[in-house]
Amino acid sequence: MEKEKKLILIADDEPYVREAIRAMVEELGDFDIVEAEDGRSLIDIAKRIRPDLIITDIVMPDIDAYHAIRELKADKNFRDTPVIFQSAMVKDKIVFETLKPPGPSAFLVKPFKFDELKEILSGFFGS
Repeated sequence: MEKEKKLILIADDEPYVREAIRAMVEELGDFDIVEAEDGRSLIDIAKRIRPDLIITDIVMPDIDAYHAIRELKADKNFRDTPVIFQSAMVKDKIVFETLKPPGPSAFLVKPFKFDELKEILSGFFGS
């Protein structure tokens, strides 16, 4: 019986950042990956595809990730969806802890290391 691939949504307004994160995720396993370039498309795509995990920049055009994820988490189908927030602008873990929506989540300061992402993904999906 073949193991079902996990679906990961990567949201960042910088295409090169999405590309770098995609490369890291692909190195870590066999995942299906979909990308979004801003907070509004993050919401729209997530509602359409129901990802197993969201990796998102915090500061993006239109709607920031905190508001986008809060909107998704208001739907019971997304309450347990893990989210990895990442940012170069928001570097204070206390700010993250104060603003983060409920549910499983983690925080990475950009630029982050491959091993940091690997550890978080292992925590959410197992080794």
